[in-house]
Amino acid sequence: MVPEANSNSRRDLIAESAIRIIARDGVRTLTHRAVDAEAGIPSGSTSYHARTRSALLGIVVDALADRTVDDALLIAVPDAMSIDDAADAICGLVRALAARRDDMRARYALVLELDDSDLRQRLTDRGPVHDVSTTVARRLLRSAGLAATDADVETVIELTDALVLQWTIADRESPWMRRIVVGHLRGAGVGDG
Repeated sequence: MVPEANSNSRRDLIAESAIRIIARDGVRTLTHRAVDAEAGIPSGSTSYHARTRSALLGIVVDALADRTVDDALLIAVPDAMSIDDAADAICGLVRALAARRDDMRARYALVLELDDSDLRQRLTDRGPVHDVSTTVARRLLRSAGLAATDADVETVIELTDALVLQWTIADRESPWMRRIVVGHLRGAGVGDG
């Protein structure tokens, strides 16, 4: 029997290797054998931890979701902040997410190519990532004295995701990122319902 710590570290290695494969070569190239080779582990090791392709994709989605939740929870939201401070917090989150380039490339590839709607939704509008994003965005808007309706919160989440996608595609930060976020927070959509 494999000790729990070794089992968890092996699953982490499998997830990391699968993410690299998807980011580099696309979702269709993800196989148990490819993960074994990428991770440098004995043949059949990935199959031991994830018997099916769906289970393997689940490991990947869980890892991506956990990392994104961790990044979102690092945003410090005081009781009161300026719009500029709120914009800085959003831009900081975009930078943190975009710094995980392989994760973001894999996430977007999975969102576009996954046939499993449950897994796809866990990366988009259902599950812990969206739940934490909603909570953080709502607190941030309220802290800045802005409207925090469901629509306002969703526009901040979608703007953040769009900026991460742009960075992932262009492989650089938009020179207008802060201006875009400040403009949005100052009225280009927030509070218009």
